[in-house]
Amino acid sequence: MPLTLHRVTKAFGGLVAVNQVSFSVRPGTIHGLIGPNGAGKTTLFSLITGFYKPTSGRVELDGVDITSLSTSARALKGLVRTFQGTMLFPDQTVGENVENGMLATIRPRLLDWLVETSGTKAMKCAQTDEILEFAQLSNLRHAKARDLSHGQQRVLGIAIALAARPRVLLLDEPFTGMTAGEKDRLVEMLERIRQSGTTVILVEHDMRTVMRLCDVITVLNFGKVLTEGTPEEVRRHPEVMAAYLGTSL
Repeated sequence: MPLTLHRVTKAFGGLVAVNQVSFSVRPGTIHGLIGPNGAGKTTLFSLITGFYKPTSGRVELDGVDITSLSTSARALKGLVRTFQGTMLFPDQTVGENVENGMLATIRPRLLDWLVETSGTKAMKCAQTDEILEFAQLSNLRHAKARDLSHGQQRVLGIAIALAARPRVLLLDEPFTGMTAGEKDRLVEMLERIRQSGTTVILVEHDMRTVMRLCDVITVLNFGKVLTEGTPEEVRRHPEVMAAYLGTSL
């Protein structure tokens, strides 16, 4: 499995935010991680990507224990995430922002990158063009990131993550604040990401989009796994319905 969690726990003093969480993500799938506010979803993302170290338990990537690795070391292994808020350089162009994302994977050639030989420049330009075309942002290559719409900025954040060539891509609420049309376009983009061979793990509150997009869904509640299954299995689970009382699934 690309990613497996074994009884992962994170306590902040007396507060246990994530409690004995175990699950595996199948390769080439879109795996949803849902739950009410305060369920521990974002904390779990931070544990997977190394921003937090677990109080106990372990995280494995392709069967290898990566629990002690730093965030940058995990990114070099292909484990990359986005954030709830857009993490952009607003005064840089769209193309320059995408180029920044490539830095996560070029450590062995960092000097060449900084000096920017003609070969390095051509490589950056070609890779940036490829990613912008994939994200349907080519026409905005020279626009400042701050001038993009909210939805375009969300897509740019994913494009930056794609520049790191992830094998496992973790998306933290990518659909927040998007219009219906923008959501449809992002759904299509995520399906193309999956088809390209990248495994996607998705935290999202938009249940209609989650049910439409995900192959498997893990439900957290009070820091524990409540259930896991296909969207239809999760939709029919009585405890999930109770946890989301008042929310349309």
